[in-house]
Amino acid sequence: MEKYIVLLSSLPVIFGVGIFFFGKKKKDNEINTPENTSSSSEEVLELQIGGMHCAGCAAGIEGTLKGLDGIIEAKVNFATSKGLFKYNPAKITKEQIISKINELGYSASEALEEIEKKSS
Repeated sequence: MEKYIVLLSSLPVIFGVGIFFFGKKKKDNEINTPENTSSSSEEVLELQIGGMHCAGCAAGIEGTLKGLDGIIEAKVNFATSKGLFKYNPAKITKEQIISKINELGYSASEALEEIEKKSS
């Protein structure tokens, strides 16, 4: 009987983790680059992000930023240490995005070369 209770109580956790990792995801080419963005209410910000140790770190940054008002899409790549954020500048600023990443314990910068030099 205890086995069934444990199994039933763990199903919501398993389901939630599955949605987090395997939910509907857009392809990388669906984020518009600044030169391809036709709408003035959307901008794209590319950041160098330092301090990530695994893909879970990247997923945590993505998930947190997707929850912010004004963030349309967030993509963080652990392997390249870069993040690409599509956002509405009327609702959130570049500085607020960078600040939120820093609050999470990572370092974020628009100067892509700056952090690459620090990590070398």
